[in-house]
Amino acid sequence: MKNPILINGTLLLIAFIWGFGFVPQRMGLEYLDANAFNATRFALGALTLLPVLLLLKSVTKAAAFNLPTLMLGVGLGFLLFGGAYFQQTSLEYTTVANVAFITGLYVIIVPTIGYFLGHRYRAIVWIGGFIAIGGLYLMTGSSSEISLRGDLLALVGAVFWALHILALARKAGAHNQLVLAFYQFMFCALFSAVFSLLAEPKLIPDSFAAWQWPLINGVFVVGIAYTLQVWVMDHAEPFLASLILALEAVFGALAGYLVFSERLVEAAMMGAVMMLVGCILAQLPGSETSIEDSVAAETD
Repeated sequence: MKNPILINGTLLLIAFIWGFGFVPQRMGLEYLDANAFNATRFALGALTLLPVLLLLKSVTKAAAFNLPTLMLGVGLGFLLFGGAYFQQTSLEYTTVANVAFITGLYVIIVPTIGYFLGHRYRAIVWIGGFIAIGGLYLMTGSSSEISLRGDLLALVGAVFWALHILALARKAGAHNQLVLAFYQFMFCALFSAVFSLLAEPKLIPDSFAAWQWPLINGVFVVGIAYTLQVWVMDHAEPFLASLILALEAVFGALAGYLVFSERLVEAAMMGAVMMLVGCILAQLPGSETSIEDSVAAETD
């Protein structure tokens, strides 16, 4: 990992933006359905990147019109679409805090899938992960406002987010990351727009009040945070990154408390502390071992 302070600091910034990004997502539901909101915010996120792409000399025509980058952008855009759709829809049925917490379950989904892809982790990393899961349980299980439907939708979204993290970690390094970010936003917006038009003809916000929430989310959550994620996942280890990104649950709970007066009980606060402890444990030196190292150790 290059410059762990920079990498971990970037991941923490992303988690912070994502956590507070639940506020405009929740507010936007008053004006637009899930797919219309996502189509608007991801289109705005792509537009945020467009001036940067045009001004940067490092973004050549060859990089901008690279077919493998385009195809990867389609795949990543679909994963973003799935995660964003289920997450946004879940907000119609459950609290901001619950959605933030359950989304954080990718902290254990990522290493489980990664295990079958050849990643091996030392015991301390798994311990940190399960402590974080325990924290998530306290935060969700202690809530008096649980909706089974909303929580299940958020869980399906968490699977899409986990797949997105793994795909970025394995593939982003071989492509121009700004171009890749632009393509994934553009195709996510396209998928969302198609599904929105099939279900509800109203796609474009028709008032400033309707525009402001996808605009805020599109610039900060999509244009800034998701673009940073494309860059940082080329340098970070997926499981350790997912642990820090899962802190969006803590920031989401804080946002729900500050903006919507959603109650934070003592168990939820203890859960937040457990998540922080899990992240710290997993960051201890020597946390990851490659599959080759594991095989070598078994043959010694």
